[in-house]
Amino acid sequence: MNPTRLEDRLGLAEADKHWYQTWEDIGAPDGGVALPSAADTERLLVDHLTADPEDAAAVAQARPDPERDPELWWVLERCHRQLRADMGGTGMLMWPKLSRELGAPGRFVYLWALLSVMRHTLEYHQARGVPPQVSWATFGNIGEKLRLNRARYGEPGLEVAFWFTLHFRGAIYRLGRLEFCLEPLGPGHPFNGHDEGEMTLGIHIPGEGGPFSPQACRLAVDTAEEFFPVMFGDRFTGRPVYTCTSWLLDPRLGKRLAPGSNITVFQNRFELMPPGPKATENGEKDVLLFAFNHVGPYDPARLPRSSTLLRVLADGFQDGTGWQVRSGIWRR
Repeated sequence: MNPTRLEDRLGLAEADKHWYQTWEDIGAPDGGVALPSAADTERLLVDHLTADPEDAAAVAQARPDPERDPELWWVLERCHRQLRADMGGTGMLMWPKLSRELGAPGRFVYLWALLSVMRHTLEYHQARGVPPQVSWATFGNIGEKLRLNRARYGEPGLEVAFWFTLHFRGAIYRLGRLEFCLEPLGPGHPFNGHDEGEMTLGIHIPGEGGPFSPQACRLAVDTAEEFFPVMFGDRFTGRPVYTCTSWLLDPRLGKRLAPGSNITVFQNRFELMPPGPKATENGEKDVLLFAFNHVGPYDPARLPRSSTLLRVLADGFQDGTGWQVRSGIWRR
């Protein structure tokens, strides 16, 4: 592969150019990559991964081709090898954004890399004893994120492909209403009384999946209490600690909602940690992204107020509250 042509074609930002060398060091997988057909992938996305037909068709039409898109195929091979080599690993692989000029093949090349290792992920799940229904429920988050991508950017794509490097390496599992991610605590983590390197279960809240009720959340945690000590007993020395970092834990939000609201009850299940240095900066970004599906500049007065939650959040922006991302530990 001609390095100059590769650099020009992928169009990485200056801060991401180290990925050229990273991918070069990883190299292509032995035996190459065998992708499923476009038709089989379209059926898989609709029938098993909860995707809308519109998104599934767009993914199928953007199937990488080594002759047509040699630079993208070069990237796909190395992402495939990286995923397989770190099966069972934790932490997201923060692949860089590629040039918008690559069109749909560039927007979907990472998704195709993920799908190319699905068979190996399922083998990893099976070796751990993960039931098939949990595997498919976990992968099903792809459909939701494809829908969100269209809502946010006005075109099919998967801007958050890096999020699914957890799903396809066996680091996160959907158990009922919640997702639980194997997360070792890093340096400077916010959780008092816990040591760096300790394995925890990070609670993540999909937007789709039915009511966000106290009963559904409690059932999900109860299921995790049985699931992880059996499937991942080698990762924990005792009962797992459940953590969560989200704008949904901002206590000022709970004070503006009814005491018995789902979000308020969810907040009350956590021992809250002090706000971090970027709590407000990240909170504003996340509320706009996850609650309003909005990216970029905004006018608080024009934000939708079609539900109680959106009205409270929009009013908070307008009156200068400044929503925060907060961290907490699930109270047993």
